[in-house]
Amino acid sequence: MDPHRHVVALDVDAATAFEVFTERISEWWPEAYSPDPDAFDGVRIEPRVGGLVVMTDIHGDELVLGEVTAWDPGTTYAQTWTLTQDPDSPSSLTVRFADTDTGSEVVVEHGGWHEGNVAHRDKFGDWPLILERFAFVSGT
Repeated sequence: MDPHRHVVALDVDAATAFEVFTERISEWWPEAYSPDPDAFDGVRIEPRVGGLVVMTDIHGDELVLGEVTAWDPGTTYAQTWTLTQDPDSPSSLTVRFADTDTGSEVVVEHGGWHEGNVAHRDKFGDWPLILERFAFVSGT
């Protein structure tokens, strides 16, 4: 099954876009897309292949959202995706960053759909709303 695919044009270079996407994710990730929006505290990404992607709440609880599968600053970031899914049947998120004449282009693909997780695919149609916040924090 095809991935959800979205393209975002930014006024910043690819290296900066990568930094905002990975290091500043807590600034743009909407609290509404967490198990308890009133207790949302942030998201952190361990900056390496094999690193965990973890959502935290104000009570100190942590929810693993996936594992980093690609870490190439300024070019590619990827992870498994388990938010609202069975961790044994994750989907995948791949983000590609490229410089353009006016800044950068970021391509986000949420895929990896298969028999074990495709029933959850339709829950992930809000990426355009989420990426609007990412673009705002990026300065676009």
